[in-house]
Amino acid sequence: MKINENKCGECKIKSGAVSILNKDEIDILENACSHIDFNKGELIFKEGTPSNNIVFVRDGFIKLCKKVTANRDFILSIAKRGAYLGIQNLNRKKGEYYFSAVAITEAKVCFINIESFNILLKRNGIFASEIISYIFTDEMNYFDRLINNIQQQLPGRLANALFYFRDSIYDVNPFNINLTKSELASLIGTSRESVSRILKEFQVAGIIKMERSKITILDEERLKEIKEKG
Repeated sequence: MKINENKCGECKIKSGAVSILNKDEIDILENACSHIDFNKGELIFKEGTPSNNIVFVRDGFIKLCKKVTANRDFILSIAKRGAYLGIQNLNRKKGEYYFSAVAITEAKVCFINIESFNILLKRNGIFASEIISYIFTDEMNYFDRLINNIQQQLPGRLANALFYFRDSIYDVNPFNINLTKSELASLIGTSRESVSRILKEFQVAGIIKMERSKITILDEERLKEIKEKG
């Protein structure tokens, strides 16, 4: 973990919402913001701990985990550049992080004091509208994946996850998944053994190609058919 100097006004990775702020508002943000770099595998924040900050992802990929049992976590989603984490706590009723965030690659994040973030929401309506739009889009994407996981059989859930990584997370094909098979199983609600078996079936059928963590979707139509049939 490495802490960097605050220079929000000069930042080239700031979100579209922050680009709306005027100079005085940027100064408020800069005084309330800490830029921190995390290594792969480092904990960014932990479920149940005080949520005094909104976390903005400047770069890298982060898994968001919810504890199910003492020894098992469920991966809610993968956050990437432009994501805001901890937005759920803006009303301050609970004041704790709802999930844990762990870097799955090297990651650059900003910790923004939640009270100062609230001040910006109240001062700048367009900024507030952009944040609301982000929350809406993020929640709809999560609900869609949750419904698919409930309704689909394992091959359909895994196919859906592969399209999720290609289209929503990495936006390239091939892509490095940056998750172990156990973590991928946690994302779609199954076992590591089942994930390994279905991935092998997809490979044998010529639907995908796997080289370590690198996955190439070879036959999009067949994978889409599996996804749609569930």
